[in-house]
Amino acid sequence: MQLSKTACEILAFFRETHRKPGARMTIATLDAHFGTDPSVAVAVSELKQLGYVGVPDSGTVQSN
Repeated sequence: MQLSKTACEILAFFRETHRKPGARMTIATLDAHFGTDPSVAVAVSELKQLGYVGVPDSGTVQSN
């Protein structure tokens, strides 16, 4: 499955700023970097479904 452009950008941002597995980033950080576009939430959901990230709570994304 091909990732959306926003999902690829989120993964790249994660790799630049949080290199270790299990690192966490808040949704607020993603919103500050990418804007509060609904596509960010869709991209996070896409990444979660494909196993790239985990979502331990509604405000946090965790790398796998």
